[in-house]
Parts: sequence; C-alpha cells; structure tokens
Amino acid sequence: MNGLTPSTTGDNARKTTACPRCATIQAAPPADASVVACGACGCELERRTGRTLDAAFATAAGAFLLLLPANGLVFLQTAVVGSTRHSYLASGPLELWREGWPALAILLLAVIVIVPLLRYGLLSLVLGCICLGLRPAWLGRAFRLTDALQVWAMADVGLIALWIAYTRLHATVPTTLEIGGKCFVAAAILALLSRATLNKAAVWRAIHRQPPVDIDAPLIACEVCSLLAASGRASEPCARCQAPLRPRLSGSVRRATAFTLAALVLYAPANLYPMATVPIGLEPSSYTVLEGVKDLFAARLYGLGLLVFSASFAIPLIKLLGMSWLIGSVMARSRRWLIVKTRLYIVVEEIGRWSMVDPLVIALFVPVIQFNANLYGRAEPAATAFAAVVVLTMLATRMFDSRRLWDVSVARP
Repeated sequence: MNGLTPSTTGDNARKTTACPRCATIQAAPPADASVVACGACGCELERRTGRTLDAAFATAAGAFLLLLPANGLVFLQTAVVGSTRHSYLASGPLELWREGWPALAILLLAVIVIVPLLRYGLLSLVLGCICLGLRPAWLGRAFRLTDALQVWAMADVGLIALWIAYTRLHATVPTTLEIGGKCFVAAAILALLSRATLNKAAVWRAIHRQPPVDIDAPLIACEVCSLLAASGRASEPCARCQAPLRPRLSGSVRRATAFTLAALVLYAPANLYPMATVPIGLEPSSYTVLEGVKDLFAARLYGLGLLVFSASFAIPLIKLLGMSWLIGSVMARSRRWLIVKTRLYIVVEEIGRWSMVDPLVIALFVPVIQFNANLYGRAEPAATAFAAVVVLTMLATRMFDSRRLWDVSVARP
C-alpha cells in the first residue's frame, strides 16, 4: 500500500481519506460528524463545530484590513520630561538593522509585518472566491501557500509581545498605545479567530473533492492536502494543490536532525548571554532570559513572568527534547508509544512559534526608549542566538515526517 494502511472494508470504491500524521487510510467522515479523529493514532482530522467558511472569511479579511493601518500609523509613544519618541510597527526591525543586527531585523520584519499581510490577504482572496462560488485554477496552489505561511505569520505572538513590552515600558516611562497599536491588537484578535473558525478540510473539499479510490490498489496521499491518488502518480503534481506527490518527505530525518543539532548548539549562548539592555530606573541594565523572568517576578508580575518563562525557556527546551526523542525513535525503528509520540509531535509543532515572544518584545520597545545615555534600550548578542534557536526548531519540526514513526508499526512494502 506504499506506506498507507487501509482501515476500510467493503466497497473498494468508497470515499476515503488519509491521516496526515500516521498515513492510515480510512473511511471519509459522515457529513453530520462534528469532530473527526483518526482511527489509528487518534489525532484530530477535522473539527466542524463552530467553523464556517463565512466566519473564516470575515475574520481573515478583517485581520488583513486592520493590518494596513497597523503598519501605517503610529504604534507606540513614550514621553520623558517633554521629550517624546514614537514608533511604527516596522520601526523595531529598522532600529535593530541600524544597531548592527541585520539577520534579527530581517526575521522580525518578516514575521510581524510582511508574512501576516501576505497570509491574511491571500487567505481572504481564497475564501472570498469559495464563498462566491469561484474556482480559478490557481486556488489550490494559493491555499497551499497561505497554509504554509500560517506558522510564520506571528501577529498573534506579537499581541503577547506587545503586552509584555508595554508593561515593561510603562514601568519606566509614560507609554501610550497609539492608533496603529490598537489596530494591531484588533488584527491579532481577528487572526486568532480566523484560525479558530477555519476548517481546512472543508476548504480543500470546496477546492477539489476526493474522488472514490480503490483501497485494494496501491495509493499515495498528498502530504499537503491529503488527497489520495494511485501510487503510479508519484512525483506528479497533486490534482488539488499541485504539490508533488511523494510517499514520504525525502531526507526528512536527516534534515530534522541537522536543524535540531544546530538549535542545540545555540541554546546555551541564547540563555547564558544577555538578551537585551533596558532601563531600570535611570540605569541601563542587561538581562538574560532567566534574569528577565526574575525581574518580572520581583515586580510582582507573576503571570507575565510565568508566561515569559514558558515561552522563552521551557518551550525551546521541550522542543529540543521532544524532537530528539522523535528522531531517535525513527532511527531506532521503535514501535513503542506511537500514539504518544505522534501527539507530542503535534504539540511541538504547535507551540514552537510562541517562543518568538522575547525577540518581538525587544523589537517593540527598542525604538521608543532611545532618550539619552542612561535611558535607552537595545538588543544584545543572545537575541539573535535565541531567535535562531526558535527558527531552527521550527524548521526541524517542519522537516520531520511523523508518518515515519508509523512505518515500523506494520509490515509495509
């Protein structure tokens, strides 16, 4: 079955689907099912309750429209003894570039400015076409791209970063959230709602439905949209999203290992060296990841401190340990704890992007705290190393093919 396990019986041409996590072929869910789970690994394949294309379109379009003034209008403003500083959303990356951190500047500009605009603009276009009954030939490719951009569009992560940056700034200097910042907050909330109301499986069905297939014949599933096709079509474009059909991601374990090891090397300097310099009172003070958490607890901001500890220290460590276990399991061809490991992979994949909170905090407060030799903020060496750890672990997760965990569970030709 070319790496796919059939779990359907009876009519060989009945409608089927494949789990993207474990590659199990199973009967397509009934139309009235509210939540659909894989029969083998138990992972959620589709959730229909509270998710409609109209709601997803409205929230995605709202997020895109609000991101325009969020980028064009004043974002934050600070004032000290008659002197004011104001920033725009792109001011942080530009300031980091000026200070000599080009890699960090480009990354943060991408995840907080460029990719969110692309993601929600393109998603609005795709969902708008579907709601209007239009099916242009490029629709599948466009939705494939917007789905790939989801993990890198960090407006929602920026919302948490803005809360932390504003809290830290306001403790030192009077700080105002301007109209651009308010539009960004609204856009980030709508971005979260867009994700919560989007049923990806329904979008793929609206673009191109799964035709009946013969489950007794060798089959291959598209790794992007899970459309099933005859295995003889391997290396051809998927009929729905135009991604190349292939049984497994080529070199997935090797690439995931390389990215994980690189992240592991940078994890120590990311935590041992200073992350940023911020003014505390009238004295500039550098802090590491854990020292920043300690300062928040000392200020009795316990919830904020716990959040920063989780995002900046615990999550990167969980990702590194989790990916190491998953890669080692594939290499050892272990058949134990397959369901647990599959769900761990989903958790690692989901939480990875939230570690970008600390670098985004730096980008938000640096432009509006440049007053004098004692009252200023800047990025320090660990900021780039930390951002690199986040990106490398995210790439390791994207490169890893969880279906390889299940390739050892049964004999497969």
